[in-house]
Amino acid sequence: MICPVLLALALNIVDLNDKMYIHGLSIAMITMAGLTLITGITPLLVCCFSEGFPGSGVRHAPATTILATLSSCCLVVLACLIAQSIVSKPIFITVGVICGILVLLRTTCYYMYYTQNNDGRAYTIDMHNVLDESYEFLTGVTGILFLGFEGLALDGHVHTMGQKNGELVGYMTFIVCTFGVCLMFLEMTPPSCFAVDRHGSLEERRVGEEQIVCLTLILDCIMAVGIFVLLLVVMLKLTPFEVALWVLLPPVISFGQLPVLVALRGNTGVEQESRPASLELTKVTFTGFLAVSITTISTAGTASSRKLSGMFLLLSSMAIGFGLSWRLLSQANIRRGLASCVPSVHVVSAAKIASFCTHLCILIATFLFVVMAANASGK
Repeated sequence: MICPVLLALALNIVDLNDKMYIHGLSIAMITMAGLTLITGITPLLVCCFSEGFPGSGVRHAPATTILATLSSCCLVVLACLIAQSIVSKPIFITVGVICGILVLLRTTCYYMYYTQNNDGRAYTIDMHNVLDESYEFLTGVTGILFLGFEGLALDGHVHTMGQKNGELVGYMTFIVCTFGVCLMFLEMTPPSCFAVDRHGSLEERRVGEEQIVCLTLILDCIMAVGIFVLLLVVMLKLTPFEVALWVLLPPVISFGQLPVLVALRGNTGVEQESRPASLELTKVTFTGFLAVSITTISTAGTASSRKLSGMFLLLSSMAIGFGLSWRLLSQANIRRGLASCVPSVHVVSAAKIASFCTHLCILIATFLFVVMAANASGK
């Protein structure tokens, strides 16, 4: 999330002396980006040090909680600094303050419960697995949104597309980004009331695990809906209405096939496990989507070039949608959340179809991108 900002400023890719930026913004952004990066890496070093030197007396839980809180707050502040060029001042101050308060409030509740109720309660291995997979998803999606948000601000999206066109996209991206940080932090410090006694009964463990599954499902769905809405808004700005609606097709196909599979194959089948799909392909595709949406579509060109770029935007946005659906269908919380009505074997089958559609859309989008590059180089 942070590297594009540091690279853009360090390599002088962005002219922050332009009148659209506040004086002294470059120093503030570099400082905040550096602090965010440092405070995000340090908790791991603290944990490694406390495990390597158990007699040092370092309590990693309070230290990592404080550092994680600082990192999250720095990330919110950095988002506000980036937002100053595309979001009105009252909006980014209000959203920043709300998100900062939420992070600090969650930290206070988490630390107070930890110090007052250290009664041997803990999360089970299954709870940790569900939380880790969901946290990775939230981090990946928020990172994708930050990439787009940085592109909007640092690449002059508002100037290339016009203030009216870029305003709504910038506002929505900023709001989803900042609240995504809060959701990430909530899973870094999950509610301790969900933990179970180390020697508790199987029923207590099952109830606690179901609560964790429910929490992660809600948070994952919030972020997934946010990024789909953002994709739809961008497509509505850059393509005709009937083309933009195709963005909603991937989740409809991916999750709509589950009742069909149940109807055709029934509720029987051998339970299957699957590893959560990587979001790397989705990140790369979103980068291409962002580059084309900011540069090619916003500039005047021939009808053929605009048609090619429009097709690329459509295929890349569908690839992003299928990629996110593939990831969700391959997560443990989805399988366990749907276990009562959809066997895991059907969920795994749906994930495989979403994976196939993801790679197919990326293949076609890559071919279109090569054709666009060849046309541009021939000019």
